Amino acid sequence: MGGWKLSRETEGISIYYRWLNTDSLRTREMRAQFFIHAKIPAILRQFTKVENYLSWAVGIKECRIKIINDSSWVTYALMDYPWPMKQKDLVTRHVVKKSRSETEIIIYAEPKAFPPKEGIERMQNYTGEWKFVSAGEGNTLIDYRAVSFTKPVFPRFILDPVIQKLFIDSFHELKYLAETQ
Repeated sequence: MGGWKLSRETEGISIYYRWLNTDSLRTREMRAQFFIHAKIPAILRQFTKVENYLSWAVGIKECRIKIINDSSWVTYALMDYPWPMKQKDLVTRHVVKKSRSETEIIIYAEPKAFPPKEGIERMQNYTGEWKFVSAGEGNTLIDYRAVSFTKPVFPRFILDPVIQKLFIDSFHELKYLAETQ
């Protein structure tokens, strides 16, 4: 596992990548770090309500959320990627773990939790993590990581700018919603 390398920094959001090797695939893990001027509960609310999620998750055309309990839910997200990328969906289980100063949302693919849609490719191998660390004075450090173990169809020089823009726009929207609600 390699070290993190800064790929892009814009308006307080830093995007990093590192290489991961498995038996059959070499892929990259993405990491983003930024601050939100809101407490952790205000940020968590943005993940469990469909209307909130659709407001901040840029590039998501459709979303459904099944609440399992106070610390777990399953999200269905239909991506609205620009051409020439294929339309995909992703079903993920989210599990919240709390300690005194930080909260984590552990994310992993659970593709069978929602029925498949005809003509839509379902992402199968995906993991992620949101870490929210209290930084004092109402600020929270956000540390997001995600990795897909699906071989990309297009080269990185085509995908990276598109994916980074979607993520950065999403992080700005999440920040705005958490700070204003």
